[in-house]
Amino acid sequence: MGIYRWKEPDPLPDAAYGLADDALLSQILYQRGVRTPAEASAFLRPSLDQLSDPALLPDAGAALALLRRAVEHRWRVVVFGDYDVDGVTATTIFARALRSQGLTVQPVIPHRIRDGYGLHQADVPAILATGARLLVTVDCGTSSGEALAAIRQAGLEVVVIDHHVVNGDRLPEGVAFVSPQRPDASYPFPSLAAVGVAYQVLRLLLGDAQTVSYLPLVALGTVADVVPLVGENRVLVAEGLRRFAREAPLGLRALAEEAGLQLDQITSWHCGFILGPRINAAGRMADPMLALQLLLTEDDLEARRLARRLSELNDQRQQEIERMLAEAERKLQRQAELPRVLVLADEAWNVGLVGLAASKLASRYVRPVVVLSRQAEISRGSARGIARFDVSQALAACQDLLLEHGGHSGAAGLTLESERIVELEARLLDFANAALGDDDLVPELDLDAELFPPELRVETVELLTALEPFGHGHPTPRFFLRDVAVRDLRPSRNGRHLLFTVVPRGGSPVSAVWFDGAEHRRALERLVRVDLAFTLRRDSWDGLPRLKLDVLDFRPATTARPSG
Repeated sequence: MGIYRWKEPDPLPDAAYGLADDALLSQILYQRGVRTPAEASAFLRPSLDQLSDPALLPDAGAALALLRRAVEHRWRVVVFGDYDVDGVTATTIFARALRSQGLTVQPVIPHRIRDGYGLHQADVPAILATGARLLVTVDCGTSSGEALAAIRQAGLEVVVIDHHVVNGDRLPEGVAFVSPQRPDASYPFPSLAAVGVAYQVLRLLLGDAQTVSYLPLVALGTVADVVPLVGENRVLVAEGLRRFAREAPLGLRALAEEAGLQLDQITSWHCGFILGPRINAAGRMADPMLALQLLLTEDDLEARRLARRLSELNDQRQQEIERMLAEAERKLQRQAELPRVLVLADEAWNVGLVGLAASKLASRYVRPVVVLSRQAEISRGSARGIARFDVSQALAACQDLLLEHGGHSGAAGLTLESERIVELEARLLDFANAALGDDDLVPELDLDAELFPPELRVETVELLTALEPFGHGHPTPRFFLRDVAVRDLRPSRNGRHLLFTVVPRGGSPVSAVWFDGAEHRRALERLVRVDLAFTLRRDSWDGLPRLKLDVLDFRPATTARPSG
């Protein structure tokens, strides 16, 4: 009937009503794991004084000593980053910070397709040719022991600033390895993005007064890297968004304006779905150095030109993704039955987009997905998991078929000989059949609160702003209504979305939209009354504010909380 298995919220204990001034906020905070008034106060009022002492990061002292020597002796520095938003923003703030101290800095972002992720032996000659005395890697380096050994042997000092899981990787002696993911780390918040780790190191070097201007970039990289927006990440994003209009660099402001955004109203949603994809489009469709140039430029004309170029690349990315998904759908329709794991390969697919395609397909079909850009001899691709399926573990079980693989439970990359794709599919299917039951293919929807007709008003949306910023690990609150009628069901202009009116018992009609939900029209029409799961947002009609429901799912109407 619906899409999800609903997980309704537990009743709010009496002691939890005091978490916030409003009972609904208290309910949501409780659902998000907040238990004490002190925790609630910190959550609702994020501030920089909630950040841990950066000196607690492993090797922070060694990194600080090297950076101070670089400033004192005017060393030439190479900052080597990653091509995603986290890596580009981390590279940007480090390059800006060291240049502000008078250093000559050469920032480098590898090409996604030509070079691949991370620092390799092939990169060493170009780094040595710069004449640098110090190499700083950001958002990479943890698994680059061989290349870093060659760099150290050539006489360069090295600082690695990263946040990736350490899988037995060993870095050479003398490398300052700053990462909250190190097995010996005692840093209180291990879930920082790389740009967050970089910011903490720069706080040690320059102090708070000289680093707060980097917070808009820190916010962008943190949101785009899909780390949980709780704890220190919540602080960094909240403070960065607060400062966006007055302190974001010229290029980032130009990108926001090119996208039609108002600088004083930037939210985490804009970072994740408007600005982040445009930065990423440079690396996926062309050269990530375009994004870095945009974020470093101080020239208004260049900023506008580059912002326009990134928006054009993002448009191309969207069009190409749609073509990839359409072809993937055709491939799946040719299968008699949908298997428990989907392995799809095509010669025409852009290797820079396979991860995006895999994510969308995994979400749509609630199955682990591998999408490969197949070439004559070698294929490269991405895998995405679901809640109860660890794709990294699954690929490790097939490592004899793979040339390279790496990642985590939800996402991984892989390279293999093209002739082994069929065998990989069979092995992954065996793994999935053993690991997944039928219930595992039905996603769970965590609901924060049941709403009642009097709460369906614009003021409720305004109340929820106290919980911003929203993102991974702290999503927009998800509510449900029992026993409502749906009226005036109609498709959107493009035929993909479903528009309708919700009429609760004893309440006023409310406008609703179900994005990509047109396929559910007939099922809704057959039911007289339903329960709806949704998020709330503020809309406008004839210049006046009104409430809008963004529908997530439905089920046959219930009139009381199910027992048990």
